[in-house]
Amino acid sequence: MRFPRVRWAERRSRDWWENYVTASWSDDHWIDNFRMTRSTFQEIVTALQGRLERQATNMRMPIPVEKRVAIALWYLATGDTYRDVAHQFGVGVATAGEIIREVCLAMEAELYRTVVCLGDGVGEIMDGFGRLGFPHCIGAVDGCHIPIRAPGRRYDEYGNRKGFCSVILQGTVDHTGRFIDAEAGWGGRRNDAFVFQQSNLRVAMDAGAYVPGNPTVTMQGVRVPALIVADGAYPQRRWLMKPYAPPRNAVEAYFNGRLCRARNVVERAFGRLKGRWRCLLSTLQAAIVNVTPVIIACVILHNICEAHGHELRLEMPPRDTIEVEEEGLPSRRERLRTRQQGQRVRDAVAAYMFDRRPRRGAR
Repeated sequence: MRFPRVRWAERRSRDWWENYVTASWSDDHWIDNFRMTRSTFQEIVTALQGRLERQATNMRMPIPVEKRVAIALWYLATGDTYRDVAHQFGVGVATAGEIIREVCLAMEAELYRTVVCLGDGVGEIMDGFGRLGFPHCIGAVDGCHIPIRAPGRRYDEYGNRKGFCSVILQGTVDHTGRFIDAEAGWGGRRNDAFVFQQSNLRVAMDAGAYVPGNPTVTMQGVRVPALIVADGAYPQRRWLMKPYAPPRNAVEAYFNGRLCRARNVVERAFGRLKGRWRCLLSTLQAAIVNVTPVIIACVILHNICEAHGHELRLEMPPRDTIEVEEEGLPSRRERLRTRQQGQRVRDAVAAYMFDRRPRRGAR
């Protein structure tokens, strides 16, 4: 027996968003709650309008694009459950979840390539790292574990050594902490070295296709490509600089100190990323198929907020470190060849930096 439908949609209060937030909130309120001013919010709405706008039907009017984007930003900024977000905006729980997914996918499709990229300012980035004490550098790379809900029978793929399930975000930032590359989706059982080996960044840098013009300089008689700094978890390459472990002399110790200072920008960037978009701070409440779009959307929004100078009121600590394994790396012969090339470049860079270090009493 079929029962007659009483109503097409449950009546919910929309007063908070439509008559309070949009009518009376100041920019301070917007930054505290949506991490950006209303004008920046409107720029994002305009960029996503074509993908998110829906047509009216005989049954109901569509949810406006502004409200769709606001629902997604509130979820990303607060880490609330779908149910809490739905009640806040006066929509259904399933509707809130679908909107969050659609907005994150739209951001990835429309904004990633123009917002998360190296851009034309390579010289400015190198100058910025130079002021940090590391020459001819265009980025700092590291990995960050994003906690997720245990995905059923796939625990072996996502369970990490710290005892929780996670997805790895590999991020590369410039001297200001703006992401110039972000790749996510590998299960937490992997490690930074494995993720790096599989990444598009590694492929592009090995091919000399990532940095426009592939600029090189000569240091101590060695041709040095554009460099990226990393911690000891990463494999040595011609363009990837890692610390000496342990340093054997003053030259290597000086190099390690300069590298650590330059690499700190990526640790601080992860802290600001999680501080703004708190859905990444605790267990991410999203289905496993939606985790990567949510993470990439947070990276995109981080860059937008940084570019507009929106203040972060609270910075969170960076990720935990997971021990390194050799699983998934190239053959031993290939590792030896790339390590030798990288060590030769690293030795030349270290000697070059040490010879040009500031001297006490020098004017």
